[in-house]
Amino acid sequence: MTRRPSRLLPRRLLRLGWLACLLAVSAWACRYSVRDTGFVDLGLESYRLRWVPDPALPAEAIATVRARASGLLRESNLTWDDGASPGTAPAGPGLTLRDAGDRPLGLPIESPADAGAILRAIEAAATSPLRETLYRECLGTYAVVLLVEGADAAANARAARDADAAIAAITRLLPTLPKPVDTPPRVIPVSRERQRAEAILLWGLGMDPAPADAPRVAIVYGRGRRLGAPLEGPLITQTALRDRLLLIGQDCECDLDRAWLRGPLLPGRWDRGLQQAALGALGFDPGNPMVRAEISRIVERGPQNAGRRRPPSAGTSMGYSEESVEAPDSVGTDGAPTADTADPAGPPAGAVASSVSTPSGSAPGMAAPKPAPGAEDASGAGRGIWLALGGAAVVVLATGLGLWFRAARR
Repeated sequence: MTRRPSRLLPRRLLRLGWLACLLAVSAWACRYSVRDTGFVDLGLESYRLRWVPDPALPAEAIATVRARASGLLRESNLTWDDGASPGTAPAGPGLTLRDAGDRPLGLPIESPADAGAILRAIEAAATSPLRETLYRECLGTYAVVLLVEGADAAANARAARDADAAIAAITRLLPTLPKPVDTPPRVIPVSRERQRAEAILLWGLGMDPAPADAPRVAIVYGRGRRLGAPLEGPLITQTALRDRLLLIGQDCECDLDRAWLRGPLLPGRWDRGLQQAALGALGFDPGNPMVRAEISRIVERGPQNAGRRRPPSAGTSMGYSEESVEAPDSVGTDGAPTADTADPAGPPAGAVASSVSTPSGSAPGMAAPKPAPGAEDASGAGRGIWLALGGAAVVVLATGLGLWFRAARR
């Protein structure tokens, strides 16, 4: 009777120690994958649709357009600018779409003096058949490889084969990812005939809307978010596509350059139906203010160790490794992409601009650049916090075990 309480006490303490350890370990794990973050509007994108009325347009028609334009852009990531406020305006009357970097795209209007034609052009700026298809596919699949075909049929076929091979490799790895997705990526080709009608989509992907000779590829995931800069011509390889697709399945807290998480969202309408579908597919509400704040904190934390900025590669398990090859002036003094070599949403410094495959264990053709002074200090504080939490968990666990052994000897 006297020993029973002494046995119960250490058991409770031991359970408490295990619980504290599990809580500490769970704090290390990220609730979200890179794919999850693509469904969250971080407020980094700002598309402005500016309208300068045609002088021949009657005052009543101008009032009608201004009254209905905002409603047509509702639930989209485009904001209406009727030209009444001062700012940068196009050379003449018409519609101009601008992104956060003030990059312009003039939108055609069938009849600039017709209010109905102007309203149809505004509606076309907010949505298109291919953009709606992309939204639906990104909800149900791991990601979408958008293949914008060029004039060279042989190059188009080669790019399609590389995309299919990359998807096949990722499909085999999907069950091993931190947050697996049942449906693998898929390829959506965009013919040259269709590109003219999807000029806004191509422009939103960072491409020239005009058809090109060489094929171009962009990877889209989440809420129409672009991963890295588009690839063109010979840069479209199975390795480059596979490594980028593999990145989408990683934890958002892993040792990655946060620039990979800042790809722009396509200009388009993400309506309530898509919001509800995302909530059911993800298990969390990407529009919840707390979720947005948490993911914004992760994204805005900045780059990790500058020496580990390459995206994760499946090459280790396939018998070869890759090293990045880049010009010395492509990285700024702080280790971040310079304005001349990459936009804020493009691939981070150290990403594979052109890769060299070497047998495992062999020396790469070019040594990786050394981290800039102070680059590791930016992430050192964050790692210190996680190490402190881990140390505290170990102490709690060791204390619980010590009490248990002490009671057992009694």
